[in-house]
Amino acid sequence: MQYLILAIVFSTCVFVAMRLFERFYLDNHQALAWNYAVAAGTGFLMSQQTDTLPQLVGEPWFGLSLLTGFWFIFTYLLMTTSSQRSGVTITSLSSKLSVVIPTTLGVVLFHERLNFIATCGIVLSIVALCLVVSKGKSEDKRSKGWLLPLVIFFGTGIGDMLMKFTERLNQSDDMTFMIAFIYFIAMLFGIGIVVFDLTKGKSKWQWKNAIGGFGLGIVNYFSSYCMYQGMSMFDNTFLFPIYNIGVVSVTALTGWLLFKEKLTLKNYIGLAIAIIAVILITFKP
Repeated sequence: MQYLILAIVFSTCVFVAMRLFERFYLDNHQALAWNYAVAAGTGFLMSQQTDTLPQLVGEPWFGLSLLTGFWFIFTYLLMTTSSQRSGVTITSLSSKLSVVIPTTLGVVLFHERLNFIATCGIVLSIVALCLVVSKGKSEDKRSKGWLLPLVIFFGTGIGDMLMKFTERLNQSDDMTFMIAFIYFIAMLFGIGIVVFDLTKGKSKWQWKNAIGGFGLGIVNYFSSYCMYQGMSMFDNTFLFPIYNIGVVSVTALTGWLLFKEKLTLKNYIGLAIAIIAVILITFKP
């Protein structure tokens, strides 16, 4: 259970880091590339596994890890674009509601069981997520379309399942090497984006982006590490609803405490429902 709690804490730290990027006017693409480089480096340093190239290619998770690494940065770029075009509220909602995808596939593909009480908890978790990410009417008016949020809904859900599949394909007790390699692949795509920006004159090189990326990379790596550990211990139908509720709820409270973000009555009701949902989900068989 401690890995699930730590995954929620580190994921909240990722949110705080991203908010600080905005405050200090960091280049998101450069900071993102540094973040993946630091996350990959952290994983490789922690890992006791050293594969040669033939051994690496022969790993059961190798092919899927390439797709997972690409998916990490792909969904991030989608969320950035959607936030600008469709608004933060709808983007956040579509991302978090994707919990229904890994939860459903957990039942269908992995034959995970649910009882009536736990099912009610999952339904309540979706209601709670809707209420917690709900903002004022002024922000809702900024929304300009549902195409990108719809893509994010499926993209985030597929990303969760890719992580689950790579975890199941890992045959070693040490998952740090696999996680580090996934971040390494994401780093390569990130470097490509930064080079494109620099050559097209869309951004200028600034070392402050490296500093921000370093901090994000540390918490990002441990967020994924704890999440992977949680996947090896809990079913999808338990892990993902509680993880999503936890991240959204703690993030909302952190935003209120650190950034003076206002919580509406809907947000408070959502937090209360989230607590009830977590209690019900723990009753799964």
